[in-house]
Amino acid sequence: MSCDTNITVTLNIHTAAAVREALFLYTKQDSYEFPGKRTIAIREAILALDEQIEEKLKNETTNS
Repeated sequence: MSCDTNITVTLNIHTAAAVREALFLYTKQDSYEFPGKRTIAIREAILALDEQIEEKLKNETTNS
């Protein structure tokens, strides 16, 4: 299987926040200076979730 294949997952904001928290808790004890490849990939996913959650929250507050 190629690592160059992307997928898209749609989650509601509450599920996205729960997944983000679980991923953070899973990697919080891992090194920040010398993380493994798996930890790097998980932290990239956390950042992607953070960006999407933040964008949705901004839109929600400006549309209210």
